[in-house]
Amino acid sequence: MTQKPIISYIFALAVLILTLLAVYLGSPIVPKVITTESVKTQINSVIYNDNYSLKLTNEEKEYLTENPVIKLGIDRAFPPFGSITADGNYIGFSADYMRILEHRLNITFDIYKDAPWAKTMQLAKAGQVDMVSALVETRERSDYLTFTPPFVHNPTIIINNGIKNGYIGSLDNLRGKTIAIENGSYASGEISKKYSDIDLILVKNTAMALSLVSTGQADAYVGNAVTASYEIKKLGLQDLSFSGETEYSSDHSVGINKNKPILASAINKALSSISRNDRAAIKEYWFGMDILPQVTIKTAVSIGSILLGILFLLLAWLVSLRHSQYKLKKSQELIKTQSEIDHLTGLANRRKFYNILESYIKSKQEFTLFFLDLDLFKEVNDSLGHAMGDKLLVETASRINTCIRDGDTNARLGGDEFMVILPGITDVDKIENIASNIRTSLSKPFTIQDNQINITTSIGITSYPNDANNAEQLVIYSDQAMYHSKKKGRNCYSYFDHSMQSDLLNKNSLINDLKVALDRQQFELHYQPIVNLDNNTISKAEALIRWKHPARGFVSPERFIPLAEEIGLINDIGEWVFLEAIIETVEVVKNNKNFQMSINTSPLQYRKNGMNISSWFNQLHAYGLTGRNLVLEITEGVLMETSASVRKNLHQLKDLNIEVAIDDFGTGYSSLSYLKKFDIDYLKIDKSFIQNLTEESDDIALVEAIIMMAHKLGCKVIAEGIETETQKRILADAGCDYGQGYYFSKPVNATQFHKLLESWNSKEEQLSRDTKTLPLFKDNLTPISRNL
Repeated sequence: MTQKPIISYIFALAVLILTLLAVYLGSPIVPKVITTESVKTQINSVIYNDNYSLKLTNEEKEYLTENPVIKLGIDRAFPPFGSITADGNYIGFSADYMRILEHRLNITFDIYKDAPWAKTMQLAKAGQVDMVSALVETRERSDYLTFTPPFVHNPTIIINNGIKNGYIGSLDNLRGKTIAIENGSYASGEISKKYSDIDLILVKNTAMALSLVSTGQADAYVGNAVTASYEIKKLGLQDLSFSGETEYSSDHSVGINKNKPILASAINKALSSISRNDRAAIKEYWFGMDILPQVTIKTAVSIGSILLGILFLLLAWLVSLRHSQYKLKKSQELIKTQSEIDHLTGLANRRKFYNILESYIKSKQEFTLFFLDLDLFKEVNDSLGHAMGDKLLVETASRINTCIRDGDTNARLGGDEFMVILPGITDVDKIENIASNIRTSLSKPFTIQDNQINITTSIGITSYPNDANNAEQLVIYSDQAMYHSKKKGRNCYSYFDHSMQSDLLNKNSLINDLKVALDRQQFELHYQPIVNLDNNTISKAEALIRWKHPARGFVSPERFIPLAEEIGLINDIGEWVFLEAIIETVEVVKNNKNFQMSINTSPLQYRKNGMNISSWFNQLHAYGLTGRNLVLEITEGVLMETSASVRKNLHQLKDLNIEVAIDDFGTGYSSLSYLKKFDIDYLKIDKSFIQNLTEESDDIALVEAIIMMAHKLGCKVIAEGIETETQKRILADAGCDYGQGYYFSKPVNATQFHKLLESWNSKEEQLSRDTKTLPLFKDNLTPISRNL
């Protein structure tokens, strides 16, 4: 056989192999075309679907009738969520949701198409638009917008040239490398703070960032999964692939002008009326895409060129190619597995959790869903460090696994949030048995590196199909049930109830108002005298915070103090209370230099990054006061804290002569050794022991025992909630040092408090004091619950 036929044969064989490779390995993905009539028909059938249930109140109907045109702000350059076409049409995932709202509420949106995103947000802040189509809820935006529950979850992921550079996995593996990222994005700000050794290339948009990765000018892209997937398909960047997850994500909601609560209620109801199938159809059309790594025709052609150049290695090359394909397949399987695992705990991650949830729903398999959130986990991180917190999460995952079956799913969504799926279990007894086992298991002390850590968990429970028939709604409902457990006092479980939705909206509204209450001077202090039961004089008072809401009236501290602790405002409020109280004390000590002002403090203020006791002491001196003029009231639980910062703060108070009172004594779990260890100055007997105190009451012996025990420990006693002469006399006879309650005076504002002191100290009122309380401040008002 001559050389020419051999070359021809090899060339023909190479062409044949290239053809087979192209077919075998697959062609590039072709982006979806969004202008065809078939697509318009498909989307329109979803938008104008009349098979839905929507019940509006008469007030909502009247509002929409009077306001048929709603001013809508959008992000005009945020595909596939929303964008403006060349002919001026607003299209995208969010746009389809807005058209559904128009149809179901019989309204028309006046869309601000020409405003860039920054301008749109300025308009929203100024109240010049009624609502914004899709945005992430932030603390700043919550000042002027009310947010609906999120209608789409959008993770922040890592993308690179997977075949060339391999699987990355997490941001830690990008240290020392270069990533392309959108300028001003949430992820860019977080990464620059936490990962200073990652080099950021800040670009204008997602397309530019992905192009830098494709051309090798950046090692990876970190950003929005949905937008990145859309741009990869649009630009045909088939060499790019999913390469890892991050701890960041963004949930998109509709934002409604905060001054339009009726509109917000109607929008919420309309969004809730969109069925799972309609949501899935819109989501599948705009977000249905795959960015896992794949071998392309370009790779195949390169391999074919090597074939033509090295003829004598043809056979070895073919064997090598088959082996490479095998390795690639295994790599893809490994990548898929790695992308579904939480790398800290080894549990299923958010992606795999939702896949499992959807599969059960698709197969009509009944199941029960638990949403678990660890109580006070943030305090563990703050006091012991994140490394210790991570170890606690690993141990928590292991304990949960011991409480469920092999076929059940235990997943970690992120942070200290866990999800448990119990397929086939809908029986209440079985559900509560598993929930109780988990709660009991997690309540037992954890011993990690010689540290004993005590935590609990709050659990929210939903079931399919009883509560909802789509995954996102089930998770939202279980989240709401979990927060209801938090509200009940933590370390318990709650079943979802539809009334929780309105409770959550009311809570979020109250939180938004609370965030601005301090700046808008809506807080005020009231003062309740503490009377010496031996000589009937007033030498102390307790400062009690009141929130005078412009619309709600006085809001009970029992409602807003836990919220302030939850959202991190308690330190700011505590600083304000301290400063206001000492300013008032300055006025009182002009006539009584030994006067003491008691202020309530939260346990969170004694932990790391809480109040600065040295600063407080310096401010006392700046106002001409001493440590003896101040009493800090704490709960019994603070004494049981094991963190170094709590112990340090309590000892520092004693060093500065600032006295400490145990509030509501008898309702907690104090150890007497702790009372002695921290040299507590006062015990305040809780009003629950006083309210039924009569000559024949069994409570007399208990109260006498508390007073005797306190005196033996060197503590003075203050009885709270005194309302009758009999109660005062019994307590005085038992040796109680001080009394406080409506018998003497209700809490009053500063002006009334000064009048009370003047009247109390006047000779004309001596007889009145000895026989009855002052009539000036006795009335039939219901007592306001005390706190802080």
